[in-house]
Amino acid sequence: MILDREDLNRQLVKSASCSVKIPQYELTIPPARGQLTTVEGLIRDIAADLSTDQPLRRYQDENAYTKIQSIIDSIKVILGDDEGDEQATGPKEPKENSGTFPPFTVQLDDPAGNSFIEFLGSMADPKWNLRTYARTHAQNITLGISSLGDAEPDPDVIKKMKRAVDKAVTEQSAGEIKDDEIFVFPGSCSSCSRPLDTLMKKVNIPYFKVRDQVDR
Repeated sequence: MILDREDLNRQLVKSASCSVKIPQYELTIPPARGQLTTVEGLIRDIAADLSTDQPLRRYQDENAYTKIQSIIDSIKVILGDDEGDEQATGPKEPKENSGTFPPFTVQLDDPAGNSFIEFLGSMADPKWNLRTYARTHAQNITLGISSLGDAEPDPDVIKKMKRAVDKAVTEQSAGEIKDDEIFVFPGSCSSCSRPLDTLMKKVNIPYFKVRDQVDR
C-alpha cells in the first residue's frame, strides 16, 4: 500500500515475466522488459506510456481518451508535478495539498518469483505483503518449464495417485523392509507437472539405531 511520498521511494524489481496491477485506477501492465526502479519511477513510466498516443486517441476514440486522461491526471497528483502534460501552457500554479495523494496499491504478479517491492524495516511492514501460489500449467508453458505437449495434471488423477501411495506405504510398512529394497511412488513434478516416480530406499547410517531397537 502506497500512502505517502516516502513509499514512492521504495525500490522495485520487476522481471520480464511480471505483470503490474494498480486496482484503484483499474490499471494492469502486462509482462514486458525487466526493470530496476522505484515506485515513483514505475508510475512515471506508466504516465509517459499512456500519454504517448493521447493526441491520436482524442480524435479516434474520445471515450478512451477521456478515461485514460483521468488516469494520467490522477498519476500527476501522485507525482506532484505536471511532467508529461503536453497540453499545459503558461506558468504553472502551485497545487494545493501537493504533499498528499489518495492511497493506492501496487501489486506485482510474477509466476517466476523474481520480482520484489522493498519493505521498510522487516517483512512485518504493515504496508507490505507477500503471497505465494502454485503456478498453473499455462504459466509453466509461458515460462518455458513445460511445453504444449505436456498434459495438465488432472486433480482426480492426483487424488488417485495419493491414495495409491498411502496404500503402498501402509502395505510396505507392515512387513520387514530389506536394505536393498527400492520403493517406487508415482507422482508429478511440483514445478513442471510432468509425471515422475519417486524412488526410496532404506539407508543404514552408522551409529543410528532403528526405531524399534531404541532403548526404552
